[in-house]
Amino acid sequence: MATKAFCPTFYDPETKIWRGAKRRPYYDPRCSVGDVIHTTLGNFPNQVIQINIEDGTKVTCLEIRKWGVRLAMYLKKEQITQTDIVGLISETNNYVVAVVVASFFNATPFHAVNVTRDAKTVQRLYEVTKPKIMFCDGFDYERIKEITKEWAPKIVLLSGRIEGVTHIEDLLVPQPEENKYQPAALDKDGNQTAAILCSSGTSGLPKAVHISHTYIARTPPLCKSTDIILTHATVDWATGFSCIVLSLFYCAPRLIFKGDYNAEKTLKIIQDYEATIVALAPWQAYELFTHPLATEKSLNSVSLAFITGGWISLKVLQRAQELMKQCNILFSYGSTETGGITGNVDQTLNNSVGRIFPGLRVRIVNDEGTNLQHNEVGEVLIDTGFKWQGYVNNVADTESTMQDGWINLGDLGYFDDDNNLYLVDRKKDLLKYKSKHYWPNEIEQVIIELPDVLNVCVVGVKDERHGDAAGALIIKKPGSALTKQQVIDHVAKRVVVDYKQLNSGVQFVDILPQNQNGKVMRSEARQLFEKNMN
Repeated sequence: MATKAFCPTFYDPETKIWRGAKRRPYYDPRCSVGDVIHTTLGNFPNQVIQINIEDGTKVTCLEIRKWGVRLAMYLKKEQITQTDIVGLISETNNYVVAVVVASFFNATPFHAVNVTRDAKTVQRLYEVTKPKIMFCDGFDYERIKEITKEWAPKIVLLSGRIEGVTHIEDLLVPQPEENKYQPAALDKDGNQTAAILCSSGTSGLPKAVHISHTYIARTPPLCKSTDIILTHATVDWATGFSCIVLSLFYCAPRLIFKGDYNAEKTLKIIQDYEATIVALAPWQAYELFTHPLATEKSLNSVSLAFITGGWISLKVLQRAQELMKQCNILFSYGSTETGGITGNVDQTLNNSVGRIFPGLRVRIVNDEGTNLQHNEVGEVLIDTGFKWQGYVNNVADTESTMQDGWINLGDLGYFDDDNNLYLVDRKKDLLKYKSKHYWPNEIEQVIIELPDVLNVCVVGVKDERHGDAAGALIIKKPGSALTKQQVIDHVAKRVVVDYKQLNSGVQFVDILPQNQNGKVMRSEARQLFEKNMN
């Protein structure tokens, strides 16, 4: 029986390839993102497009366009070309969008890195791209200056003032001829790099990912100018970047704030500003929709909830749908490398990431590279329909990820008979106990059924006799009387085969190792489990 689908998906039995609906290009393939944004912002000059909830500052399309033009003129004066890189590392503030827009206008790629990353990681990331100019906060100036001393870029502050150091507000004063400004034409074509974002880094050091003008220009019209966008994600993460692009393309106001994610604060923002589009990581969605203050009234304005960046339990999705009966809750599978791949709005499908977005193709292959059919588990390969430039200055990882024109993210999955995609786990996370393979995610789904479990990560602990013995790190609800044995017994009852039992036991912890975007670092979780065993 066919299920509710966000996007139609088709299967070719001859090639054994699934595809989404055909998508016509919105813009000429030679068009720069800067051209698109310059025109769009000019069409809605008085529309408020950014609201800072910390200080109440509202910025219109015309103001952001002027900021972008003036800063782009400065970049050109500094001889920043299309082959250079603009570095961007900052807390959320009013001027981050100005750097993004100016880079697009000048057709110079910007490389965004999360400000909370440790100095060693920041240094290694920027050593790959060596930005010619860096935009950062005043409190971070000395660290960035030290990290980049090898090539000594010019540094501009986005917040705070330091004597003798240029502040962005010094560059945003009116300029002669600014009303005649036109964005730079692309030197080559839409395959040029427009931005550089970081991969999730769940399996090691984040990689610098090329994002092309074509990639960005394919952004679908998921919003309109009357929508209000809210996300805690920053520009360095694909979700945060996509929300900025949506806002700039369709002139939808975007709410900005800084600080750690807080469900209660988020609920208040949604109510106060009547946010209509909310983009969340799975752990944020869990905290939001299970919060005592989450009610139909407090979430009444939301028409689209976009959840991406990892696995989320069906219970949470169903709870969200109960609270927001008229809202499309889109649980999506995607990556920095590909953008969105699939989306699911059907809350009856347990663990499905849904159907393929328009313009993409997917195939499931075995270890020999042979295409598989429905209900056969294999590696998920994606064809985005446009050329991917790979990872910046990283030929080895680019070649291992790009296989005959298909992107292999290392995920294992299958399509059911209704062409819904299910992800089993990551291939590198596949574990083996007593010569039998299993995926930690399937045990996690069983454990999360327990109402006292807030979060869980299953790891494979090395057993000299049998291999990877499953152990569970669990965050339980405060005050919960849940015991380790109760968890073990629940898994034993639900998963009868012995190699999928919690043979290494259970450990209760206060936190799980996560990266800046809230994704659990399974390798570090395993180390934590083994450390606690000693």
